[in-house]
Amino acid sequence: MEGGESREERFAEVFGRLAPAILIISLLLTVITASVLVPLPEFTTDLSAFAPENEAKSAEERMNLVMEDTPNRIYVHVTPNEEGANVLEIGALQQLHNDLESIDEKFGNGIISHINIASILQNILEERDNQSRTIQDFNEWDNLILAIINDDEECTDAIGNDQAIASATFAKDALLNTNFDYIHVCDWIVTKEGSSTPISSSTMWVIEIDGSLDSKERQNLAKSIREVLTENITSDSSTVLNYGVISDDLISNDINDTTLDNFTWLLMLAIIVVVFVLAVVFRSALMIAAPLLGLTAALVWTYGTITLLGRPFSILEVAVAPVVFGLGIDYAIHLQRGYEEARKHSNSAAHAWVRAFSILRVALTLAVVTTVSAFLASSLSPLPPLRTFGITLALGVVCAFIASTVTVGALHVVVEKTTGVKKRKPIDLSKFADLATNFQKRNTARILLVVVLLTTSSVFLAGTKLETSFELTDFLSDEDMPIMEVRGDMYESYDAAAWKSVTILIEPTEGKDSLSGERDMLRGLDMLDLRISTISGVVIPTNTDSQRPSYDGLYPILRDAIEADSSFGETFHLGIYDGRLDVGDGFVEGDLSAAVHSLLLNESIGEPLRGQSWSERTSMYVALTDDNNSIKYLKIRIDVIAETSEQTSVLAVEFEKQAEWIEDSGYIDADAHIGGDVMMIHSIFSGLVVSQVESTGWSLLVSILVLFILTRRLGQSLVVILPVGISGSWVVGSMAILGLNWNVLTIMITALTVGLGIDYSIHVWRSFESNRRSGHGVWESMKIMYQTTGTALIMSAGTTICGFLVLKLSPIPVIQDFGIVSSISVAFSLILALFVLPGLLAAEVTTSSEN
Repeated sequence: MEGGESREERFAEVFGRLAPAILIISLLLTVITASVLVPLPEFTTDLSAFAPENEAKSAEERMNLVMEDTPNRIYVHVTPNEEGANVLEIGALQQLHNDLESIDEKFGNGIISHINIASILQNILEERDNQSRTIQDFNEWDNLILAIINDDEECTDAIGNDQAIASATFAKDALLNTNFDYIHVCDWIVTKEGSSTPISSSTMWVIEIDGSLDSKERQNLAKSIREVLTENITSDSSTVLNYGVISDDLISNDINDTTLDNFTWLLMLAIIVVVFVLAVVFRSALMIAAPLLGLTAALVWTYGTITLLGRPFSILEVAVAPVVFGLGIDYAIHLQRGYEEARKHSNSAAHAWVRAFSILRVALTLAVVTTVSAFLASSLSPLPPLRTFGITLALGVVCAFIASTVTVGALHVVVEKTTGVKKRKPIDLSKFADLATNFQKRNTARILLVVVLLTTSSVFLAGTKLETSFELTDFLSDEDMPIMEVRGDMYESYDAAAWKSVTILIEPTEGKDSLSGERDMLRGLDMLDLRISTISGVVIPTNTDSQRPSYDGLYPILRDAIEADSSFGETFHLGIYDGRLDVGDGFVEGDLSAAVHSLLLNESIGEPLRGQSWSERTSMYVALTDDNNSIKYLKIRIDVIAETSEQTSVLAVEFEKQAEWIEDSGYIDADAHIGGDVMMIHSIFSGLVVSQVESTGWSLLVSILVLFILTRRLGQSLVVILPVGISGSWVVGSMAILGLNWNVLTIMITALTVGLGIDYSIHVWRSFESNRRSGHGVWESMKIMYQTTGTALIMSAGTTICGFLVLKLSPIPVIQDFGIVSSISVAFSLILALFVLPGLLAAEVTTSSEN
């Protein structure tokens, strides 16, 4: 004992001498790490940043070396600026075409193609008008219609032309408002009487941008296009159109901007809340300033280190600050209360601080180890941002621990050498300790019964009501966010609104350089065409006999080429038989590759909706070997509609089955992968579920292991961890009651509950055990625990809850949800640590004594 005290004395003397140096080192470290945070790092929420690495991603990277990258889409919701006006009036179409050309002139290098009604009409004029006029040369629909149809043509003449029907139906469903009316136009074509102007209250304009651009370049391009359309053009007094612009890149950009704009003031507000709570608890300027300065430094160390390591910041890192503050305040309050008690018996600030740490070191160290382990469990996540989030949280806890124990202590030593000790009256919660202890004596069995009932109910509610969701729009509020208003208007206006893409990637099996067996390959693609048309969610013409799904790839390209020019099919021994593409007489291996090579050299219009040439269209979906004699890669891009992450996952599973069919059917000797927006969202969606299960499981396992190593008693370890597990079940039950779902932040709440809750449980357990070893009985040990540790826990938990509740003021819904759920988690962890764990510990002592 004397040896221990002697070591403690020597350590205190060293700590007292080094205190100024510790503060200087802490300051230098803060300045260095702060320097890399100016300006503040940008946050990223790009979909590809969340997606895990997979085979499809690697395959697409290989293909993009010899093929055009799959473009990304920007959706423009076009409406008249006068309520009730017709967006298809000639004047409106002329402005739409002018604005398209203006966008092309400014940003043409990054744009692959456009799909809008004005450009489609212009493409038809270029193909069919003998006078080579543009849409600007017409003043009314009468002359425009006469320029693009022959005298003997009628609306019904398209019947039997599946390509024309599919294109027209796609345009109606995806590009024109659901109130689109054209029947009277057909009457006019026959009678030349009445109105020839079709009617629609809005139209969609799709801009496809270069897929090879990186995330930042795409976001900047989309922002510039939005600025030109919504600010420059719409502000022109002569304009007759309004533009609402949306894309995944714009949503990511707006989330990033919103996050960056609000991060600083949320952090400042959290600091103000912490100052207020510390003022109530300690009523001392030093007791407030020391932990505040220390934890602010810890936060700078954390974010600065992550920046130096080159880790990108996602929106998840916003949640690191309240966690670091919450846990750091917990450490600081325990140490400062211990320091105050030790100061009564020591004239040296250094001795008092070292004494306080000596008493608390086991509990604090164990809490830090288990909390860090719980957070590091997130590093196992398949999603890169969640891995970074877990590492950042773990680093933040370590920094908070160092700042609270070393920097804050040094600050006390240096300041009190100068100003001396200022006495204050501590908060007295002895009455609470008496009440809590008496309550435990009389009601332990009832408490445990209530806990069992609540836990069972929570698990049931969570299992039946909680769902997982991942959409970028989850990060934006429906209120006062222009981009969300555009999204809502689009979903209300079009049958096929803001469609997503699924990409099927087909490459040679390992060891082969090309896809062989062209006859079987074409028949396999024909079978795949039929299978795609049966998948719910694929964009398919409505109210027609045509069942051609909206997709592009080798099969529809060859079919369209043959329907446009039958001699093309004859040249390469291909034909349309009973509406299906197939090989003809004389077909030999190499004919398919030769047909593709011919199309790659053809610069005539091959895609009327986009105005692309056969060469441009084909190069996006087929790649030949260097000698042009064989097919090397195939891409197939399918348009689908999926408004929710659940619908997206259903589609992804369906297309995974198609990839399996391609590999197993025997028609195409190839490896098939599924990529595109839908698969990316599905992989993130699946990764969230895996992350939740793995992080929670590992957190609990590591916590139990650490406790067992320390206690050598499995039963006691399980007793200490039990309230933490119960707290997690209560939290998810509360989420179900409040109507909250699992999202990219709340998915981490069970691991966070373990990380935060284990800290409280360890403090209660260590205090109770320490009192027992000092010779106190069970109930007296419990009472002393409530007077000391219990008081500190109430103070620290109150501070942490207030810090998390600040997140409710964020304009970002997922951060609001995280703030609410985290506050609930801390509250439940405190309640269970103070009112359930003591009863369990008392019961465990009684049982051990009887045995």
